[in-house]
Amino acid sequence: MEQIGYVSLWIGKFSTSEELEKYLLVAYTEDGDAIPSQFEKDFKVDYYDEDFSEAHYAEQDMRKLSHLLEGCSYDDVVIPNFVEKYGEYLPDGFNSMILIYDFQHNKKSDNEINGVKYLGSIRYE
Repeated sequence: MEQIGYVSLWIGKFSTSEELEKYLLVAYTEDGDAIPSQFEKDFKVDYYDEDFSEAHYAEQDMRKLSHLLEGCSYDDVVIPNFVEKYGEYLPDGFNSMILIYDFQHNKKSDNEINGVKYLGSIRYE
């Protein structure tokens, strides 16, 4: 849900950057109605502004959260806040991240869905 000043993070395992892009792709009907992405369906995200999101695929598995988030927007705040709250080391070597800014996902789950796991939300402003 929209929440100014918060950013939500998902970490994932994908074979290629194209696979990540396909997972996030919002399609449209001939009438212009949005068809939710697989990501939105998996995590029951009703709507988010794609202009306030970013995703990154790394060629190799990352063991450290700070390395996976390197170069993201507001990285001087986002990285230390996520590392402090959720720890530096990633389980199972994830290679992708999805960030949605001004959004606080409130559906907690320890489950991994289609190779993607919701890590959590932090304040970035």
